[in-house]
Amino acid sequence: MIQFEQVSKVYQHNGSDLRAVDQVDLTVHKGEIFGVIGFSGAGKSTLIRLVNLLERPTEGRVLVNGEDLTQLSKPGLRHVRKRIGMIFQHFNLLESKTVHHNVAFPLSLSGTPKKEIDQRVAEILEFVGLSDKAKQYPEELSGGQKQRVGIARALATSPEILLCDEATSALDPETTKSILKLLRKVRDEYGITILMITHEMNVVREVCDRIAVMESGRVIEKGSIFDLFSNPQHPTTQNFVRTVMENDIPASILSGIEKRGSSRNIYRVTFVDESAGEPVLSQVAKKFDVEVNVLFGQITELQGIPFGHLVVELQGPDQEILRVINHIQQRVSVQEVTSHAG
Repeated sequence: MIQFEQVSKVYQHNGSDLRAVDQVDLTVHKGEIFGVIGFSGAGKSTLIRLVNLLERPTEGRVLVNGEDLTQLSKPGLRHVRKRIGMIFQHFNLLESKTVHHNVAFPLSLSGTPKKEIDQRVAEILEFVGLSDKAKQYPEELSGGQKQRVGIARALATSPEILLCDEATSALDPETTKSILKLLRKVRDEYGITILMITHEMNVVREVCDRIAVMESGRVIEKGSIFDLFSNPQHPTTQNFVRTVMENDIPASILSGIEKRGSSRNIYRVTFVDESAGEPVLSQVAKKFDVEVNVLFGQITELQGIPFGHLVVELQGPDQEILRVINHIQQRVSVQEVTSHAG
């Protein structure tokens, strides 16, 4: 659906080159919600503006449905842009126009007959849950309602692709959840491909099928939500994952272990899918001559798959602890965090 082939965007800044996007190869499949995450200045905003050629690449090709946008004539590019909707961080609504006229605006620009406009606007406002707000003005709406108007406006022309530029970063957590639920509905009911950029890891975890992590204009890691959350490889990805899935042992707990001073072993036990519901550690404590002390952990869902980890302290004879590790490794992943010898 969307392909970036060795795409770069270079700006001139104080007489030198600034590579906002650097040799990006990326494919967004039809019907998926794809997230691009990165810190400020990573290049993600520039990347999304390359999709509809609001920014033209310095190098490489941008393809939509197999068409190289950089090779299209102006009329051809206008035709492609009609199939691409965009949602903005700060809504970009016309304050002097009603909700109805804001949603109708792109249809009016394309010369759609008024009867068709009114029918389409009514349909879309019902879809986003704002049928009763058609005659109101933006200043009368909440932030979440304004973003719903922005989504309705982007959907008015029946696009195949929806670009979301930090669409939830100006919203509170509860409203963010409702907007993400609406975006899933857009994908599921209309089959629209969604490309979204964000700096919020909880957003991509909630709604995306796959993600790419950007840093200094480059894609440093990409894959499914499950793969990147369960096994992040790059330090930047690991930092993002920690913002929503803390897996470091709190310093106060480590300090307490150090003070106790006897021989102890600490392990991170990772649970995936069916193993998340099994009493693995409880069974170990009954079967072996060890004590199991749970120090820290959490269980969550990634794309409908239970995933989580527990950091545990195993107390007992070294040989018995080794037997425990060999036993539970047959069912779950175990990684030694650190060892303490008295």
